[in-house]
Formats: sequence, C-alpha cells, structure tokens
Amino acid sequence: MKKALVTGATGFIGSAIVRELLASGQQVKILRRANSPLGNMNGLDVEHAVGDLMQPDSITAALRDCDRVYHCAALYSLKGGYDDYIRNNANGTKNVLRACLDARIERVVYTSTVAAVGSEGPKGRITEETLWNFAPFNNPYITSKYIAEFEAMRFGARGLPIVTVNPAGPIGERDIKPTPTGLLVILLLSGFIVVPPVPIPMVDVRDVARCHRLAMEKGKPGERYLCVHSAPPLTQVARMLREKVGMGRRLRIPGFLFQLGAASTWLLPQFLSQYTGVARFTIRRFNYDCSKSINELGMTYTPLEEAFDKAARWYIDQKYVGRPWGFKASEPRQP
Repeated sequence: MKKALVTGATGFIGSAIVRELLASGQQVKILRRANSPLGNMNGLDVEHAVGDLMQPDSITAALRDCDRVYHCAALYSLKGGYDDYIRNNANGTKNVLRACLDARIERVVYTSTVAAVGSEGPKGRITEETLWNFAPFNNPYITSKYIAEFEAMRFGARGLPIVTVNPAGPIGERDIKPTPTGLLVILLLSGFIVVPPVPIPMVDVRDVARCHRLAMEKGKPGERYLCVHSAPPLTQVARMLREKVGMGRRLRIPGFLFQLGAASTWLLPQFLSQYTGVARFTIRRFNYDCSKSINELGMTYTPLEEAFDKAARWYIDQKYVGRPWGFKASEPRQP
C-alpha cells in the first residue's frame, strides 16, 4: 500500500487532507515540528515524523518508506515580514522538493494559492493560464507563494513528478490558528459592523482536500489546478451567515469608498504591506473558471452556505467567538 507524507498536517488544510486520505484507506505519515499543536490529529491513525522545513536532514528522514508527498506547509497569516514568508514558503518548499527529488518520490502535490494566479478584467475569466499580475500589491504572502510555485515548476523541469493545486481561501471546521479567512468569519460573527461589497475567493476546505487527493491520482505532472467555488462579495457572506447562524444587521460601505481606501494604502509604510496587500488584492474582480479541475480531476464543489455554516458553528463551539445575536440552532438532519 502506498504511504503519503503530508507536511503542514496539523494545520487547517493539512489536517483536512489527512482526513481525506485516511477516509480513502491510505497510510499517512505527517511531518510536524516538535511544538506543533496536535488537536487536529486527535483520534487519527497517522505516523508522526518530527522535523522542520529549515532542517533538510529531518525532511529526508521523514521521507523514508513514503511514496507520495503532499506539501502544504506554509506561513498563512497576517503576521511577519518578507523574510519570514520567503523563509517559510519559498525556501521551505525548495528544501522539501529537493529532498523529494533526491529520494525519487513517486509523485508530489504542492499546495499553492489562487493568489499565485493573476486576475483579468471585470468580465474576463481566470484560468490556470492567466498571467500573474499581483506584484504591485507588494504583499509578502502573495509574493512568497508565487516564488514557491516557480520553484515547484523548476523541480518539475528537473524530473520531479509534481502537480500544483491553487485553492481559494478555505472555509470550514478545525481552523485552529485561525487563518485570515477564518478571522474574517469570526469578525463578522462578533459584530464587525462595516461590510464592504468586495469579492473574496473562497472554497470549502473539504473540497480543497479532495482536490489534492484527486490531483495525486489523476492530475498531470507539471500542471496546476484551480480549486475555487466562487468569489462572493462580503455583503453576501454576511447574509449567508445571518441566514444560517443568526447575526445582527451590519453597516454597508459603498464599494467606491472601499476602493478609494484600498488605493490609498500605497501611501502607507512598507512594514504594513502584509495588511495593505490584502486590501489591494480585493480591488480586483475574480471570475474563476474551474472547468479544468472538474473535467480532468472529477471535482464537484460544495455550496459555500454549507461551508460557512460548519465554520461558524465550529468557531462558536470552540469559544473563538460568542453566540451572535439571533443565534439559530442547527437544523436536525433528515433520517
């Protein structure tokens, strides 16, 4: 039986991938740091390898007796500067893939992001071939992930069979950090009153995990696959949460005022770029075409209403946020 090594397995996307693999009957080993929180691994039958992406020898040791690798470890937060992101996302990826090449790993799936793919005009459709044009946003996370994907393609050119998955912002349960997309849900639940009508690319984290498994099984080496449900405006997200979980009304800010504010972020200091780059990203319009993952991998996408419902109730149950005004109990499942 094949054994897969999953990096970043204790995190949000990584733990979802582990669960997806175990549910399909596969053997799983995880590479984690000594101080990684293990809450997402509770009750899971996985082998642990302790190491660090900055310690190549520990990666080599973790790869022993593994045939496949899912590399999803990354720094995804609103903290840190360029050096932190380059070290964790670009250099870390380079170290993992070099070890995979040396170990002659059968196949690798690399977790990138939609932010490593560019955007088109308001009516243009975004595909895997869309040219990256986010450099002016000066966001360390976005830049580091683009560089990391470039490194992945370089190792692919050297003979490493690697497939890339480009997910949108994941939504769902077990976001223990939480991630920036999770923080957005928490802010809305806790009474964040200003809701600009800006689009945010999103997808159910379970779909991200399934896309990774299918990319391993069916994806073509050297190819990338978008994994996005849609990019709803935040006003629609707030409405979904209010209808599913219960929320008070929120103030809306006209779109042109938000765009003016986001454009003005170029006047702010460089050290704020991890925050201002997020605002600049949302100035664009996102019309993703995921037909490649649907046609080649067999992907189907879960409605975002379901993902937000699960995420919101998990944050409330885990005390990340109190019950919102007008809280609605979950509907009983049909027998």
